[in-house]
Amino acid sequence: MRNLLPVLSLLLIACGAAPPAAPIEPSAPEAGKRAAVHPPGCRGSGSAVAPPGSDEAARQRARAAARGPDRWGKGYRALQPPPGFHAVPVSKDVADGAADDEIETTPTPADLVAKFEYDDHEYISVVVQVFDHPAARPEGQSLFRHAAKSFDANGEDITDEMADDSFVNWFDRVAEFRDEKGRRIVEWAYIEKGCERAELYERFIEDGEHLWHVSMEVMPTAPEADLLLWMALFFDAPLGGPAPADRRGLTGKQTTR
Repeated sequence: MRNLLPVLSLLLIACGAAPPAAPIEPSAPEAGKRAAVHPPGCRGSGSAVAPPGSDEAARQRARAAARGPDRWGKGYRALQPPPGFHAVPVSKDVADGAADDEIETTPTPADLVAKFEYDDHEYISVVVQVFDHPAARPEGQSLFRHAAKSFDANGEDITDEMADDSFVNWFDRVAEFRDEKGRRIVEWAYIEKGCERAELYERFIEDGEHLWHVSMEVMPTAPEADLLLWMALFFDAPLGGPAPADRRGLTGKQTTR
């Protein structure tokens, strides 16, 4: 081909046409520019192709972000809202004149110590609440059973005759484990029934005299990477605790509740 180019160029010039361009070598600068027309991770007409192990990569990024020196092991009372969230004032006192019959008020739970809301996206609503309950010390009873009976909507349906395994299916995901300090931890997730889809993610950590209870309600479904980051920041970072290996969002799930 290279030997024919000079001959073709002479013939085309004689006919008044421009000579053909030389073939682009892969190492030529133009080749790099043409390859960049379709960004990495896309094929065909721009359809996204997820890189292998994207969920695990998102979990690793979330863990790395949560372990930052300004977040890791600082405690729940020092918890600062991550980007996109703002703190909602938690007041136990009723201001003067607030008893007006025309003003509807919702009592603040006595154990609520912090509340955060997400306002960085018009289509995603997130509410995070942090509770400080007295530590659970039920003899011969799992933390999962105590949390389900005390703080879950179906808790009143649990009887003494029921084994833990009989109501674990009320949840879309349940993890029960201990951290390196021996603290008992329970984390569960499920979809709340109602007019609009809402996903509820909750974590309980028994820490000395405290039973920390973190509730994150998401409506509608947020991106998986965002969910993993929020759970790492709200669930794991304050007490320096681990995350369950199967932590994930509930996209496409149908709850049994």
